[in-house]
Amino acid sequence: MTSLTFPFVPVRIELQGRVFEENAILDTGFDGEIAIPKAYAEGLEPEGSEPFAFPDGTVVEPDKFTGIVRLADMEPTTAEIVALGSEFIVGIRILIRYEVILDHGQRVIINP
Repeated sequence: MTSLTFPFVPVRIELQGRVFEENAILDTGFDGEIAIPKAYAEGLEPEGSEPFAFPDGTVVEPDKFTGIVRLADMEPTTAEIVALGSEFIVGIRILIRYEVILDHGQRVIINP
């Protein structure tokens, strides 16, 4: 899979009967799996919360969910999803499942 919208990749998230298809930013500094904007989680039933520390030392405990995630045309996988911030984010715990090539700031290549 090749994305020409560096550093974004298309992602499909199935969560409690809702489906989100968005471009998500790849963030190797995010040690979670997937983050969705807080606004998208309104009305969903969280399974708990997960503490996260930002680089500035701020700690938050966003709502946590389990859902199905599919990066572009890769196989779907179960993932832990947190409602945090205002962007869709793919974190390092998803990225380590694939070969990810950040090609000169021009494109993202993901291989199984």
